[in-house]
Amino acid sequence: MTLATPALPDPALQRRRPSRARRPAVAAAALLGSLALATATAPAALAHDTLIGSSPEDGDKLDTAPDEVELTFSGDVGEGSNAIVVTGPDGENHEEGEVRIDGPDASVGLQELPAAGEYTVAYRIISSDGHALEDEIAFSVTEEAVADSSPSPEPEASSPQDGGGADEGADAEESPAAQSPTDPSRLGPVAGVVVAIAVLALIAILLIRLRNRPGGRGGEQD
Repeated sequence: MTLATPALPDPALQRRRPSRARRPAVAAAALLGSLALATATAPAALAHDTLIGSSPEDGDKLDTAPDEVELTFSGDVGEGSNAIVVTGPDGENHEEGEVRIDGPDASVGLQELPAAGEYTVAYRIISSDGHALEDEIAFSVTEEAVADSSPSPEPEASSPQDGGGADEGADAEESPAAQSPTDPSRLGPVAGVVVAIAVLALIAILLIRLRNRPGGRGGEQD
């Protein structure tokens, strides 16, 4: 009886099987590599600072006009060409002075706001990693806020002086009448002097006439 010899595995199949077994491992390695790359690049993406607060806040409607705008970021503001521009409803810029940096805060002063309405705050800030952040926020002020911040008109401030001037004018108009010779209070002394002079003159005239009479003392001496 002849025994059947068991068939040996095909060498070609033996070479292919290991390669198929390695495919999941290669795929897993590629996936791990991608995850590692993403993890390595994530800190760089997260390093950009962001705006985390402001005064006034975005969308605020204020009854009192602010005197500055302050922006707060998630990291310290870097040195460089930082800019904050505040544009009003009139289309004009109303920031005043240079941008001030204090750690994560960047601020700029404001001029007196001339009109009620919306004001846009556009900024370009250098973040802690050197990248420039550009964006804008907005706030608005009411009519009451503008009225409170406006100075009082000069005529109203000088009204007491105007009243004094009017009084002085009235006094000036009355002064000639008060100093008129017809004022009895001023005529009394003057009239007395005039009357006294007139009386003395009259007496002198009478004496002269008496002396010049033919029967007077002057005639007797002749």
